[in-house]
Amino acid sequence: MANQLQPGQQLLANQQLTANNGRAFLIMQEDGNFVLYEVHKGKNIPVWASNTNGSGAVKAVMQGDGNLVVYKANGQAVWASGTDGNSGTYLSLQDDGNAVIYSNQGNALWDTGTWRHSRKLGFDPAVHGFLFRNKFVNNVANIPGYGQVKTQGRCGGMAFAALDYFLKGIPVPKYTGSLFNGEVPPDGHWLADYLYSRLMDSFLVPSSIKYINWTVASDHSTVFGGKGVSRWTKEEEFPKLRSRIDSGKPVVLGMIDATNLGQIGSENHQVLAYGYEWHSKANIMKVFVYDNNTVGREVVLSSEPGNQHFDATNTDPWRGFFVVDYTQKNPPVFTTNPPAANAVVRYGQTIKVSHLMTGLTLHSHALNYGHGGSSGQQQITCFRGADDNDLWRIKGPDGTDANYKINEAVKHGDVIRLEHVLTKRNLHSHSGHPSPVTGQQEVTCFGSDGQGDNNDNWRVEFVGGGLWSAQRRVRLVHQNTNHALHSHLEHSHDKWTAGQQEVTGFGGRDDNDWWWLLEIR
Repeated sequence: MANQLQPGQQLLANQQLTANNGRAFLIMQEDGNFVLYEVHKGKNIPVWASNTNGSGAVKAVMQGDGNLVVYKANGQAVWASGTDGNSGTYLSLQDDGNAVIYSNQGNALWDTGTWRHSRKLGFDPAVHGFLFRNKFVNNVANIPGYGQVKTQGRCGGMAFAALDYFLKGIPVPKYTGSLFNGEVPPDGHWLADYLYSRLMDSFLVPSSIKYINWTVASDHSTVFGGKGVSRWTKEEEFPKLRSRIDSGKPVVLGMIDATNLGQIGSENHQVLAYGYEWHSKANIMKVFVYDNNTVGREVVLSSEPGNQHFDATNTDPWRGFFVVDYTQKNPPVFTTNPPAANAVVRYGQTIKVSHLMTGLTLHSHALNYGHGGSSGQQQITCFRGADDNDLWRIKGPDGTDANYKINEAVKHGDVIRLEHVLTKRNLHSHSGHPSPVTGQQEVTCFGSDGQGDNNDNWRVEFVGGGLWSAQRRVRLVHQNTNHALHSHLEHSHDKWTAGQQEVTGFGGRDDNDWWWLLEIR
């Protein structure tokens, strides 16, 4: 029988239909009641019944005339669906929890009204969520009506920013926690700064007053405190969440766990909800969220009668949640086409790379240096933006032909050249010429139509060796001088770097030597 009762089939005492997904079953009980149960957290919750317990009923029959009937042993009917006159009908217990009698033409003639109301939008935490956890250090935020609090991380910023990118249809930057010593982009990195600004935005909204009011409120109803956190969540915020998601937009949620004002910034949280499920008969509520404390997988919040909190699949239960007021912003975009995580860089390809510690893009333009001691060659900078001046073609070292190792993977220790696509000059460095701002070794673009000299050669280095793949940080070391390609925060010159971030050759080694693959073309 599985999940269907065909014409002429019956259920005797303790026999049942079970939905294919195992989340509901319809059973003819020994007490004479014909009952539909929802299975939730290992418990069986009755959501519909024929109300024939104690009647002496012993079986439920899907009759050939289309009527579903509960009978006593003496053949007396004690309940019926009233669908007779429709031969060929059958009963189906669906995966959505609803038991339905269908005609042989597929028309629904009767149902238990026990379907789960649900909607899930196209947001996928593994695709649209950030690939690092919310491990930012404390930040000071201002909550209107309360004042300054220290927050644990930038959860609100990550929720707001993920939604910004999703609504614009643009991929989030694919930085992973393994790229950074602190597992997150450092302060001064454009993404860290954007997340901080969006964190501040998440508090500068009318709904943020609930962090205060709900934190000090009781979970249950009180004479002077009103409904309490549990009923506010279930009776007001969960319906609001459903309405917003039904309109096609994910929802930022303020999660409440704090019980005193000193915990507001550390125990409360913000996540992004993109789906829900609601069983109105069982009053079971589920919310599907991207929680920035959990990378790459869906987190489910759920509650049911008798549970005043919302359980979470990744942490302890939450006291409740509310819908956060959100206004969309256009996020910074450095590429709309990030490489796949397993993509490998090959000779002959055109790439974009960014400075790992600041996130700005390696860039050149048809302007020359002219500062004291300069070579007068073409400027190299890091650019806060994206255009075709960020494109570089990978070639073999000086003296090799255009097809050198074409389509072969670039590996640790290889010596390469990077040709600036628009000006056809090669990334270049040389001893004896200072950079315009810090006086480190100057880095330029040099040559003509892709031809230069052996100061165009750069050695590719990775921790642990291997191939140059998308999620690895890379160091580019000038072969002749052993200086690493380097950049650093807040070093620019209005004229000699066009107001952009300086790029140099650095004789030592530090984290500002690391670069990251932004795009492969």
